[in-house]
Amino acid sequence: MTGRTRGPAAAPRALTRRKLLATGAALGAGAALGPAAPASARTAATPGRTAFRLPDGFRPGCAADGRFGLLYFGSLHDGSVHRVDPATGDGALVHRGTGGPAVALQVNWQTSLFVAGGASGELRVIEGGTGAVRGVYPLGGAAAYASDLIGVGAGHYVTDAARPCVHLLPYGPSGSLPPPPGGIVTLPLTGEWVQGDGPTATGITYADDGGLIVLNSAAGALYRVDPQTGDAVRVPHHGPSLCGGDGLCTLGGRLHVVRPELNAVDVLSLDPATGSTTVGRLTDPDLDAPGKPAVDRSRTQLCVPNTRRGTPPTPTTPYTALSLPLGDHSGSGPAGGTMPAS
Repeated sequence: MTGRTRGPAAAPRALTRRKLLATGAALGAGAALGPAAPASARTAATPGRTAFRLPDGFRPGCAADGRFGLLYFGSLHDGSVHRVDPATGDGALVHRGTGGPAVALQVNWQTSLFVAGGASGELRVIEGGTGAVRGVYPLGGAAAYASDLIGVGAGHYVTDAARPCVHLLPYGPSGSLPPPPGGIVTLPLTGEWVQGDGPTATGITYADDGGLIVLNSAAGALYRVDPQTGDAVRVPHHGPSLCGGDGLCTLGGRLHVVRPELNAVDVLSLDPATGSTTVGRLTDPDLDAPGKPAVDRSRTQLCVPNTRRGTPPTPTTPYTALSLPLGDHSGSGPAGGTMPAS
């Protein structure tokens, strides 16, 4: 989620940082989802660690990074999208949702927002500058669960946590998108893929060779998937099981696996010859059921929203996101750094 687009996609005309922020401020006026986040919503705690205040009642489930270093957060409540300037902590509502959740979010280089809609079974594309919905693409079947997404050369791939398949929204000429609601291509996951009884394909990112890396939460492992055929090969894993993982992010040559049940993010190295190895774990006392993360503008930090799954959501429930330093993966560092995995 998250600075991960690896190919062109149709989007609005180029926007300057000033115009983009001004547009978001206008959209946010009178359209808050609860009490607005305060003007000074950025708190530096330990060195290199920053906390961002999100609107009360927002229920963030995912984060993404966009142009100009801006951060975007999607709501599990109704699919709304809130944007934050990490330099100041100032935020604005970019898009008011229509009911379907935002389980995963990605912003392409021209500020189009791609939203995986969870149990709504759809991929939504939103105009980042205006908040208008450009298209809604059903993934097919009442049981579909859009759990994570990644943009690569051919288009946007979406994992289906409920079924053994990956869905592709292909790019057309000059990055154009097919007219909704059609155009989705479904690739069955075959080969060594094993489908679990519960949520299974819960994360996706890119491999350096142009393939896909898909997280199998039920098996607790990663699979290398051919983006053209869906053929899946299990990646040998060295370290704690990845069962229960929910979301993948690539940064600095490492894979980051979100572990909501552990209030942590596991840090993995990936070697073509030996497979994946857990080299550390991002932890912080203020992590509370972390959602899918984004890459901070410094490229040395991971911005993780707190979903607070164990807290009953109300219109006044406070929510935050933490920008955590990645450290050196040595297994020693302060809270918010990389700690040994156990």
